[in-house]
Amino acid sequence: MDAAILSILGVATVAAIALFSLKGLLDQVPDLVKSWRRAKRAFSDDVEQESTEDEA
Repeated sequence: MDAAILSILGVATVAAIALFSLKGLLDQVPDLVKSWRRAKRAFSDDVEQESTEDEA
């Protein structure tokens, strides 16, 4: 009986830690997407500037 209780508590603890970690990762996703878009935009602006400089 004691082993079953300890197993249940252990599983619940692991699940809680996993959910806490997952929430932390998911909270970072919007900032990651913003950074990716900003970097992509900066790269495309650099490419456009280089192409206009080559034409001039």
